[in-house]
Amino acid sequence: MKNKLSLLLISFLLFSCTGNKTEPQQQATFCNPMNLDYGWGNFQTKERKARSAADPVIVLFKNKYYLFTTIDIGGYRVSDDLITWKNLYFNPEVHASALNGDHYVAPAVAADDNYVYFINFTRDRTAKTVDVIRSSDPENGKWEKCGEVRRMADPCLFIDNGRFYFYYGLGGTQSTTFFEVDPATFQEIEGTEKVLREYVTDINQCNSGVHFGRRELNDEIDASAWQGKFEKVPCPEGAWVVKNNNKYYLQYATPGTICIWYCDVVLESDSVNGGFVEQPYNPVSLKVGGFIGGAGHSCVFKDKYGNWWQAASMWVGNHDEFERRIGLFPVSFDAKGRMRTHTVLGDYPMQIPQKKFEPQDVSAFGWMLQSYHKKSLASSSLPGFEPEKAADENVRTWWSAESGNPGEYYIMDFGKKVQINSVQINFAEQDINQDAPKETDYHAYKLYISDDGQSWKQIIDKSGNRTAVPHEYLELPDAVEASYIKIENMHTPKEGKFALLDLRVFGFGNSENPGQAEGLSVERNREDERYASLAWNKVSDADGYLVRFGYQPDFLNQCVQVKGNETTDLLVHILTKGVKYYYRIDTYNDSGITEGTVVSE
Repeated sequence: MKNKLSLLLISFLLFSCTGNKTEPQQQATFCNPMNLDYGWGNFQTKERKARSAADPVIVLFKNKYYLFTTIDIGGYRVSDDLITWKNLYFNPEVHASALNGDHYVAPAVAADDNYVYFINFTRDRTAKTVDVIRSSDPENGKWEKCGEVRRMADPCLFIDNGRFYFYYGLGGTQSTTFFEVDPATFQEIEGTEKVLREYVTDINQCNSGVHFGRRELNDEIDASAWQGKFEKVPCPEGAWVVKNNNKYYLQYATPGTICIWYCDVVLESDSVNGGFVEQPYNPVSLKVGGFIGGAGHSCVFKDKYGNWWQAASMWVGNHDEFERRIGLFPVSFDAKGRMRTHTVLGDYPMQIPQKKFEPQDVSAFGWMLQSYHKKSLASSSLPGFEPEKAADENVRTWWSAESGNPGEYYIMDFGKKVQINSVQINFAEQDINQDAPKETDYHAYKLYISDDGQSWKQIIDKSGNRTAVPHEYLELPDAVEASYIKIENMHTPKEGKFALLDLRVFGFGNSENPGQAEGLSVERNREDERYASLAWNKVSDADGYLVRFGYQPDFLNQCVQVKGNETTDLLVHILTKGVKYYYRIDTYNDSGITEGTVVSE
């Protein structure tokens, strides 16, 4: 449970008293989705109406992080701290090996002490092999070819004690397959190929409901309208392997990238090449509800300090089904070896301490959302894109002004004075010109606060910015109090209109924590144990509910966020047959979280 005292303590620790400033200090926190420039690409067509990236791989090499993503900038990125990223590109000598035209799809990337290795999943289905390229100096874009390997869908290269292993498989006709190669030549070692997970042929034969949801559910958090009607075969994909305490963890994504239920399933084994068993605590990563959902096709990696992280694909789907973003979440392995991705309120601010930490201490650490369903007004609006849609905590709706002219603005009225610690500005793409020069692709704006909605004080001036910041996240150097916030346009990318998916404000609402949710009842569907119906009593001072559940009372690793306090029931569809579950309803508002009481079936 969070309270005002803990929030003020966090603010004191994170920020020094430096007076009024117009630029944020070095950030210690971030907010999903990651604020990358993202490439202008479409997975299936050549239209470039929106930004997108997916299928992330992050590797640590020579004390720097390198990020590779599908259908993005056509290169990769480097960072010292996982917060600020710089774009890099492949040298011309390996251009054909690295890219399919100007992008690449679902690459296998891994690093040892000497090189970063990169293998592209080419979309040329006639190709029998693909090039393996490597770099000892990726920061300067210097790559060379070092071998060839069979063409694979969604490959993963895993290096363990100097031995190189591949895992791959995509869709309803491919199993997850394993083989080993010679590290010097990348020639396959005869007799090592093995199927580790058979592909799914019938959704109704799946033991777990995590495979439900491909297209049917899309952005719905409740399965009531689809119970018993799931027909789409899932699309398992994106194998990834990590090793912790001599145990191997094999992940794959399901049911498909175009829904908020996109998640990862984990299998454990004591061997690198077989004996993998799906775990009763699956899915291992799930982000449903809130501003943006999805946490699948992930990579898990260690940072410089020995902390585990997961980078994952998050779904948008506004301009194209495959419009996606990248999320970053802390990961832990407990004393029992159970793997856990911390995604509760996973699109709220999180800390990235540059030191060893405990994941539960940095995720959802205390700055609460102030902007949900707050009264909004704007300089102008297009029909169907009203101002209130920039305050609805939904990445799939947005406000748009009638133009992209300087001076267009959006104002949010909190209805009271609140404490503001950080702001996330999620810009939307509205009527952009695909052919506009690359030099026009940047956001410039100013941010103001007010006590009365008439007299404004500027707190951020980004009028001189010349980079694309589609999910701009700003820590304020000192917390401020205000009743209103205003963003004014200076420049919109690619000749588009000034538009916001959401203006999200975080801090403390000067309220009491919400009341405890009571009356929780759970009814497991005995004809199909993948479903359970939950109901609870309304809590009038809550902004929403966190529906927590898991296979043990000490491991409630699943969470579905229900926005608003009017909805007091949920049909959960991702349970595993034969597994008993425990449930808890937490409440949250603009000032904190109140835990509920655990009940069993």
